Amino acid sequence: MKKSFVYALILTFSLVLLFGGLSAEVVQAEEDYSFTLVAHSSAIAFWRPVQRGMEDAGEQLGVDVTFTGPAEMDHAEQVSIIESLIIGEEDGIATTLTDPSAYDSIVREALDDGIPILAFNADAPDNDRMAFIGQDEFTAGQELAYQIMEYVGEEGNIVLTTEAPGHTALEERIDGARSVLEEYDYEIDLLDTTTDLTTAMETIMDYHAGNPDVDGWFGVSATATEAGVHAVEHLGVAGEVFAGGFDLTPDTLAGIQDGYAQFTIDQHPYLQGYYAVHALYLYNEYGIHPVDIDTGGGVIDADNVDLVIDLADEGYR
Repeated sequence: MKKSFVYALILTFSLVLLFGGLSAEVVQAEEDYSFTLVAHSSAIAFWRPVQRGMEDAGEQLGVDVTFTGPAEMDHAEQVSIIESLIIGEEDGIATTLTDPSAYDSIVREALDDGIPILAFNADAPDNDRMAFIGQDEFTAGQELAYQIMEYVGEEGNIVLTTEAPGHTALEERIDGARSVLEEYDYEIDLLDTTTDLTTAMETIMDYHAGNPDVDGWFGVSATATEAGVHAVEHLGVAGEVFAGGFDLTPDTLAGIQDGYAQFTIDQHPYLQGYYAVHALYLYNEYGIHPVDIDTGGGVIDADNVDLVIDLADEGYR
């Protein structure tokens, strides 16, 4: 995974340099296209690099781009937002699909109206969306398990924390982690932390009060991971309880630097926004059908956190 991290880093900035060096005269849409990315839980810090990637692609291609979505995960509200984009005859839509079937009808409606629509970040594979741009969640969950074993060993009491039970991507990560951990002697609890950081941290600390023998808590989402880092710090249990999880929010990276967390798994959200805009552009401009893109990811730990923390502050990681 360390090698894949380096390769992905090189790929990311090769693309940025390649497209960033093209002038508006070279890459300029023949029409004034407008694309919108619709995300669940859009208020959380995770989406900053997605927006940065979206905006960079929009500027390079000369198209209008917008990022929107319900502040907290709300399938009905997200469907309503997509419906309004269809009515407004948007040129292309990318959306997260956090439920196996809640978005089937609205995606079909967009396609029937001739509007390209694809999934990014979270996918429902049986949905008719044109393609998915994001991490292979099951494999990422397996990597989470391998990282847990590196620190906890082959047995222990751990908690997998999630901010949104039922969320398609998060459930796949949990399934991936279980597929590895259940081959060993682990006691595994699942804990719903919500998308509110303060509530999440309090929930984890309350769990620790009732389960002081826990060996570690590990988030399968950005807020759950960050809350676990804060919980270790506030409880003063660094070195006694391990923490880690997903995504490169500033507090999670700082926590790794300060020893409150051991690792986090990156999914390159910048690429999710960047590739989504390019896929929609290529379809509108040249009729090139979007294809699935695995944005991969690597493990960020004490050995390499300094390489990415400044880029995360700038919204690229």
